[in-house]
Amino acid sequence: MLIQLYVLRQLLVSVAFSMAGIGLIVMPTVAIQAINKLGAISLTVILQFLPLVLAELVPYLLPMAFLLGVVATYGRLSADREWIAMQMSGLRPGRLALPGLVVAVPLALATDYLMGEASPSWKYLQRVELREAAVERFLVSMRGRNEIYWDKGAMVSRETFENVKRGVQLDQEQADGSTMHIEADEAVLEPADEDGDGTPEVLRIRLKGATVLTENLRADNQSPTIALRLAELFPSTPKDRSKAKYLANSEMRAELASSRLTDAQRQEFTYEIQRRHAFACTYLLFLLLGIPTGVVLRSSTQLGAFTGAVGYAFLYYVLDMRLGKVLAENHALPPVAAAWATNGLFLVLGVAFFRRVLR
Repeated sequence: MLIQLYVLRQLLVSVAFSMAGIGLIVMPTVAIQAINKLGAISLTVILQFLPLVLAELVPYLLPMAFLLGVVATYGRLSADREWIAMQMSGLRPGRLALPGLVVAVPLALATDYLMGEASPSWKYLQRVELREAAVERFLVSMRGRNEIYWDKGAMVSRETFENVKRGVQLDQEQADGSTMHIEADEAVLEPADEDGDGTPEVLRIRLKGATVLTENLRADNQSPTIALRLAELFPSTPKDRSKAKYLANSEMRAELASSRLTDAQRQEFTYEIQRRHAFACTYLLFLLLGIPTGVVLRSSTQLGAFTGAVGYAFLYYVLDMRLGKVLAENHALPPVAAAWATNGLFLVLGVAFFRRVLR
């Protein structure tokens, strides 16, 4: 029992260090991609968006960190001859794998919850943050540009001083499809917070010396005001309940229990639910592959052991994203079998490798 607790402590430390190392490697790339998507508008928006992206990556990075931790822990036991000493004391390889199982099962349950219930919501929240970033970019850009465009209108000015524009021409599409053209000496742009939550909801354009032209009307109006609702210029997209990636497992099960889905949607939802469950079981597969990899390769070369571990992880991820989906879409296998096909392949390889090396 003391030996297994010793291995368990070593494994927990190795997994923690592996996760920290992977996070340091991934963080710069994720931050750069977030800045590109958001348009690098402000640090506050980036700090709101970045945790959502990182949280979504956790279920994919944690299994790799576990695999590297297993290889490092059992590889060190092999390199220091502690593995042989433990076996000579009467411990079988299967019992020495018990600490890895103690770590793998809770991680698998946590990953299953994250992928099945939390991650879909994080994906949708990312879309909400991107929409908010687009609104902020629009409000920022209007201060220093002579040309401003939005969904159904545009404004061109001769001179710009912050939010004051001179020599303005404004076009705005009306509800009936016609276009209203306005020429004004000056326009003052004022974002307005109507709800008091600190977020502008309306952009007011106060005009001076304006002439309003429509298809049937010409009118001089010295100080008209145009109110553009930002929610209409940048409409928020409701959660698409026809796409599995934005739905939690509980929501897809509720949809499957109804009669609203087509046969194609039923297959897609069934496959996605099972794929998430199958991915959560990668810890058990990586345990079967990681222990013999560490024992065999660590005694000869440390680099070879970690290279093999990373190769297992990437091969699994590629097959999980491609193989099962292709099998399901081509109806080569039922959705449930297609979702678990990659796991079945790795299970056979893992059991064979484990028994051959550790016998």
